[in-house]
Amino acid sequence: MRSSGSQKKFRGAQISIAIGVLTILITRSLMLGIVMGTIALFFPKLLAKGKRERERIELSALWPEIIDHIISGLKSGMSLAETLIGLAQRGPHATRETFLQCELILRKSGDFDQVFDLIKSRFHDVLADQVCEVLDFARGTGSRETAITLRTLGDAIRSDIALRQEIRAKHGWIKNSALIAAAAPWILLLILSSQANTTRAFSTAGGITVLLVGVGMSLVAYFWMAKAGQLPEVPRIFGDRE
Repeated sequence: MRSSGSQKKFRGAQISIAIGVLTILITRSLMLGIVMGTIALFFPKLLAKGKRERERIELSALWPEIIDHIISGLKSGMSLAETLIGLAQRGPHATRETFLQCELILRKSGDFDQVFDLIKSRFHDVLADQVCEVLDFARGTGSRETAITLRTLGDAIRSDIALRQEIRAKHGWIKNSALIAAAAPWILLLILSSQANTTRAFSTAGGITVLLVGVGMSLVAYFWMAKAGQLPEVPRIFGDRE
């Protein structure tokens, strides 16, 4: 994990340096090259963060299907362990690797606590916590109403996912507006920098100050607008065990 993180940081630095050098070659301004390279340094991080968020949302959206498989297994007379093991073959493709690890744990030690911790860690959301707590309670008490409880929970999760998808669609323009508003002035500056007068103007002390202030204001405006368009997350009361 650390090696992968280091590689991503190194790749991001390479992109930043490349854009900075390219800007210097086009504008013949060292200051503009430094500014553009600094701005470019943030984009790989933003893209990686967005990718992780999309993957988490996609995994969360699979819980209704997973719950349906669990209910089907329990109603057919299978034990909870057999039901979870079956998800390694019958569950959604994106989650089969996780449940394959669960299968290995159950066959080796039968430790459900370790299984639930693994599921919570891999999904890393409140929905996984809720499902695992229901299954853990049913395992400990031998409840015969587990399928009914899971069905009720599944219906609530479907409603929550549908509502959040609708809100995300409506708030998506806020993040897009933030990106356009933050990038547009710098794209315009890059175009104008092909003129010698613009390059000379931003090579002075006053021009450098304007650039630095502009970078700071652009970053603050972007993160503020992105924060305004972010949905509040339900706290994980039953999160990963230490």
